[in-house]
Amino acid sequence: MAIIVQEVSDADVPRACEIESAAYADNPANLVLFPGPFPPDSAERRASRLVEEIHNNATIRCLKAVDEETGELIAFAKWHIFSTPETAGTAEKVLYFGPGTNQEACYAFFGGLAARKKEVMGDKPHLYLHLLHSDPNHQNRGAGSLLIKWGFQKADELNLPIYLESSPAAHGFYQKHGFKDVQEFSLDLSQYGAGNKPHVTPIMTREPGKATVQS
Repeated sequence: MAIIVQEVSDADVPRACEIESAAYADNPANLVLFPGPFPPDSAERRASRLVEEIHNNATIRCLKAVDEETGELIAFAKWHIFSTPETAGTAEKVLYFGPGTNQEACYAFFGGLAARKKEVMGDKPHLYLHLLHSDPNHQNRGAGSLLIKWGFQKADELNLPIYLESSPAAHGFYQKHGFKDVQEFSLDLSQYGAGNKPHVTPIMTREPGKATVQS
């Protein structure tokens, strides 16, 4: 069954958020950062915030991978295109974490990632792969690779590097696609009641024209 890549519409966002939740379900850090309980409308709030962000931030491009036979959205990616030093230098945003989150842990984790990105990229123009999630029921079909291919083509067209933060589970996937480790961000989640070793986030980049997508 063929998979095609299209722009995400507002109507797609709730499904994209549903995939996001499913993709993070087995991530050990997720239980610390987002322990719950959540308000009944938390999913709607998340979708609404993402729609607002897409409309108000001109650097964002959200793509979906769709099963052409069924029309089902099976993966999505959120890219930022920081094509000038001005957009790259003002890329960081105010962090907000609502009910059901461990705010202290979230600020430490996401704030730390933002600081590390600023340290690595500064105001250098680049593409940022902020989110890439596939429906666990549709993994190993190449949907994620197609969404990365879109970013590779755009990065090569603009002659810009790509920056991303990988989960430990996805590290090999990104390595296979030519991303290289440049740093890592480590946070001791035991202080928030999770495990007894640091949670390590690989920081990766890909230079323009340096790799091709593998399925």
